[in-house]
Amino acid sequence: MKLDFINSDANTEIDITLTVRGLFNASTFPNVGQLIYHDGTCDCLVLDSFASVTNMLEGTIQLPGTQQPIFDGLPHIKMVDSSDRYLSTSIILPHRLASGYLLKNKTAMLHNARFSETIQQEIITSGLHITVLKYCPMSLLHGVWFSQIEGHYKIAKSIGGSLIAIDVREALVGGLLRDRVWSNAATLNLNNFDSEAGKASELGIGMIPHNTKRFSCDRVEGYFQISNLQIDAYPIPDLGKRLITALATYEILKFIETVPIHRVDCSLKVIDVQLNQPLKVGEIELNRSADAKKIVEDLLLECRKDGIIGDVETVKITLDRKPPKAKDKPTTPTRKSPHNADDSDRSQ
Repeated sequence: MKLDFINSDANTEIDITLTVRGLFNASTFPNVGQLIYHDGTCDCLVLDSFASVTNMLEGTIQLPGTQQPIFDGLPHIKMVDSSDRYLSTSIILPHRLASGYLLKNKTAMLHNARFSETIQQEIITSGLHITVLKYCPMSLLHGVWFSQIEGHYKIAKSIGGSLIAIDVREALVGGLLRDRVWSNAATLNLNNFDSEAGKASELGIGMIPHNTKRFSCDRVEGYFQISNLQIDAYPIPDLGKRLITALATYEILKFIETVPIHRVDCSLKVIDVQLNQPLKVGEIELNRSADAKKIVEDLLLECRKDGIIGDVETVKITLDRKPPKAKDKPTTPTRKSPHNADDSDRSQ
């Protein structure tokens, strides 16, 4: 029996096709290695996983060469030390607004109270999503988990993606490492080494051959997703939902324009990028990150005017580095002293 699936607008799915040339070093996964699979027509390889691409999408919000957000007035928590020197922000911290540097640090103060106490009280009073939108909308888009305060409040990420190399082919690359200390290992006396190695190369000396596996392909498919269903379910004003969607749209368009495939020993070059469908914020169709940036900036002004987002908050924290404990000096063995009269008698 054939089933008809109901199409819905639960997610905005964006596909891109990259025409590429060159060799690349594939991502590897613990206990798995390269992830290669057959899609029914050819061999495919995961060039960048969902987690990897999501991290790169998040990085598009930063000004190039800095750790500052590209949008003026984007609410976030800025961390400085006691001398007002910049440390980090909630946009790039691990766990974002729920970072342990903010929640577990007793010196982190927000509105004359401990940061964790202020955030927890506002979550109880105003709600989780309203509070996160106010202090750091990026945490609302990329997810946040307040595991360190009572209630363990959590928001899943609403954006993600992956890069898949299509019709991938293996390319073995190798060479020979010349040992400048002892290039002619054939005449080296291996008996001088504490090893049972049968060859000098197994000891890491002499002329050492090496080889590794690289890959090539003509096409890379990029798949991105914005979870409209999740964003629509957020109990926040519609203006805030539009802001989150606009931020997501900007990230994807900026990623497509830059296509950051950066690896050591990788000569992969992008020849052409094709966006397979338009991106929209409401009824506005966007094709450039510059257009999306303008919409985000306009929405930030409207959201601030309506009072649903806050300002950039600066939090001072103290990171005292405790000196390592001094190791006890080894004691010199001495003749055992008698502990009682009997011991004294036996020692004489």
